[in-house]
Amino acid sequence: MKFGNQSGSMLVWLSVIIFTLSVTSITYAALVDEGTIEVIYLFDEGKGEVAVDFSPHGRDGEIIGAQYAQGVFGTSLRYDGEDDNLIVTGYAGVGGTEPRTTVFWFKANGTREHSWVKWGPNASGEKYYIRAHVTGENCFLRIEVNGGQNYGTDNVCDGEWHHCAVVFPEGADSVQDHDLYVDGVLQEKVGNDKEMNTNGEAQEVNIGARLTGHAFMLGFLDELAIFSAALDADQINAIREDGLHGSVSVDPKEKLATSWARIKKY
Repeated sequence: MKFGNQSGSMLVWLSVIIFTLSVTSITYAALVDEGTIEVIYLFDEGKGEVAVDFSPHGRDGEIIGAQYAQGVFGTSLRYDGEDDNLIVTGYAGVGGTEPRTTVFWFKANGTREHSWVKWGPNASGEKYYIRAHVTGENCFLRIEVNGGQNYGTDNVCDGEWHHCAVVFPEGADSVQDHDLYVDGVLQEKVGNDKEMNTNGEAQEVNIGARLTGHAFMLGFLDELAIFSAALDADQINAIREDGLHGSVSVDPKEKLATSWARIKKY
């Protein structure tokens, strides 16, 4: 009889745990509207030259030179700072003054003008370029267009993992309208303003390649996504804490099973 009571209690607890996990999974999947997901790269393939896109669009990326290494969640890409790049084949980014958010994890192997994400030609107002802004031994998260820039004040080149988010809100029209987040903290806005009209047709999205006068990315990149919406601080912090796989519905059928293997490591 005693054993029967214990078994009954265990079944109750197991039911509670399963229900909680199910509700949590549903909640996470609803954090970001699936219709706003442009690309999602988890970089967990571990080998090969293709970065699988987990968005509904299937925009797989071509990995040029970068190698797999330990990441924040699963594996990441290690860039050598010489010529490594990732090209999002057939996708030229979010254009005009449409809202957008770019998120990624980065760990630097030195201070330089790391090139993170870019699209659009290097013409007035048309370029969209997320890179590092260097001041002395430090570098800061920066978004620039041709003729204007906006950068923060928290160092991301200290050899530690940092989560970066660049948000262009609904109704915005200039580079200083961006909100920048480092490790979930909203940054001060530094730089010169410039109206934007991003060219979302002329150039495929590049992740790691430099523009003339700047530098290729040197370090580690993990969990990168682009959204055609302005995510808020709660959504950004949920992605930072739980990962893209835990916060965005990238694979509903296998989410619960695979999430157990994706523990944050930094």
